Amino acid sequence: MNLRKIVVATDFSEASQAAVETAFSLTLESGAILYLLHVMDFVLEATAPMVGVVGPSIEELYREEMQRLQELIPQNWKKDVNIETAVLVGTAASEIASFAREKEADLIVVGTHGRTGLARVLMGSTAEGLLRQAPCQVLVVKPKAHPLVKSAAVPPQVLS
Repeated sequence: MNLRKIVVATDFSEASQAAVETAFSLTLESGAILYLLHVMDFVLEATAPMVGVVGPSIEELYREEMQRLQELIPQNWKKDVNIETAVLVGTAASEIASFAREKEADLIVVGTHGRTGLARVLMGSTAEGLLRQAPCQVLVVKPKAHPLVKSAAVPPQVLS
C-alpha cells in the first residue's frame, strides 16, 4: 500500500496513544503527510449543564486541545516529515471520516478501548463507525497491554 496521507485521531487516552505511535512509525517508513486530529464532542457537555457555572469558551478549549496535540509530537521528530494538526467539533466517527475524505487520505489510524457489550452500546464505537463511513482503509490499534496484565496471562507453574 502506497501511503501518502495518514490521518490519526486521538482522544488523548492510553488506547489512542498506541494509535499515534503506530501512525508516527508508518509516517517515518512511508514519508507520508501525517494529520494529527482530535474531535471535541460537545453532546455530553450540553446534556448536563450546571446552573451558575461558566466554563471555558469554545475558542479556549480549541487552543488547549491544539496545544495537547502539539505535545504528542516527539521533540526529536524529523523536521523533513510533514505533520499537520487539527481540532474539529462534532461526532468523532463522522468528523474523522469527513476530514479524511477532504484530505484524500490513504489511511486512518485509531485506537480502540476494547469495550464490549453494554459499555460499547452506551458509549458508541468510533472505530466501528469509521469502518462504515471512512473513504479509505482504517487501521484499528489495540492498546498496549499493561505489564501486570501480560504476566497474569501466563499460566501458573506447577511446583514439584
